[in-house]
Amino acid sequence: MLERVLFGRNHDITKRAYAWNLCASLMYSVQSAILLLVITRIGGVIEAGIFTILYTVTQTLASLGSYSMRNFQASDVNGEYEFKTYYSSRLATCICMLIACIGYGIIRGLNSERFFILMLLSLYRVSDGMEDVFHGEAQKKGRLDVASVAMTFRIGFSVVGFCLMYWFSRSLLLASIVLVAVSFAVFVFTNIEIIKHFDSITPKLTRTGVFRLLMVTFPVFFGAILYNYLVNVPKYAIDRFLGDEEQTIFNILFMPIFVVNILSMFIFKPMVKQMGEWWNKGEHKAFAKAVVIQWSLISIITLTVAVGGYFLGCPVLGLIYGVDLSEYSFLFARLLCYGGIAALATFLSVVLTIMRKQGFVILGYVAGYITSLIMTERLVPRREINGAGDLYGCIMGMVLAVFLIVVCLVFAGKKGVRDNDRTVEADLS
Repeated sequence: MLERVLFGRNHDITKRAYAWNLCASLMYSVQSAILLLVITRIGGVIEAGIFTILYTVTQTLASLGSYSMRNFQASDVNGEYEFKTYYSSRLATCICMLIACIGYGIIRGLNSERFFILMLLSLYRVSDGMEDVFHGEAQKKGRLDVASVAMTFRIGFSVVGFCLMYWFSRSLLLASIVLVAVSFAVFVFTNIEIIKHFDSITPKLTRTGVFRLLMVTFPVFFGAILYNYLVNVPKYAIDRFLGDEEQTIFNILFMPIFVVNILSMFIFKPMVKQMGEWWNKGEHKAFAKAVVIQWSLISIITLTVAVGGYFLGCPVLGLIYGVDLSEYSFLFARLLCYGGIAALATFLSVVLTIMRKQGFVILGYVAGYITSLIMTERLVPRREINGAGDLYGCIMGMVLAVFLIVVCLVFAGKKGVRDNDRTVEADLS
């Protein structure tokens, strides 16, 4: 039964991959919104604000657990690294993530309950990171659909478990325990089935090539850490300058930007393997065309969602969460536009990874970090929630600008090399 659900029928793999990738992306992005909704409705805005900042910390450190290696692994079409190397490196990075979470809790002086919730949420991120390495290999073998089905079920059942326990117990601690337990249970059952179907996917440990792999992908990891930090800079600024109630209101407004991210991942994630093959084979025209088409689609989606959000967003969100958001319609539309800018930046970071120019990812995020240092105190204390939203837009705009310049320069360089090769061929003939 589980095998049939995961693998479906072989003749509809492509359509199935797109459909289930959309479901998985939706589930991954919407989980935080669902948790925030349930906690706000049952426990109130103060408790929701407390949970949000703990969830945000583990979300930032999740990049350490996954090491943001998925796109590199999926585009490793020449098999430069074995699965056991990816697996061993991921186990090491997840352990480092847990240590980092412990360190954060100690440094911040969290009370015992908040500390245990933080650790449970970090364990939930471990299941994310370890699942990702199995799914990266399945995607490389052309079965993104299988990975997406498994991810959808793991997150879905985990969120339902959390919500039910919180509803019965009114305890964030007990609900977090259920979240972790269900996540690992589904992770084990689904990946046992995946391992059966792919001989190369075996959870074996090795030291061979692990350090080299971590060094090669370090720019992507470091860039992702910076990205996750930058995405959450407005939340940290609110935690610093404002209060828990403002934190909850901002997160209610901020959560729906996942719509743009979901739809953008639906567009480009299934293309990672194909784009990797085009780039490695020197088919740069096809590669460039794919980039332009995907950029255009993400831009159109962003504008459409932003217009709809301006008229419908705040009334609907206010009704769902039971909070008055009537004064934030224009901010909400801006946040959706900023979400589109972030989605374009994420897409270009994937493009740079496929090009194996991932070192330049750090450059963009460092520029964004410098922007955050300059703009945080100028915007948030003075303009409060509106300032926090515009801070996010300034940061993501800077990151996108740097990535776009680098991608254009790389393409120009490739074109120059191609033109030189043609000149040499003409001279020889």
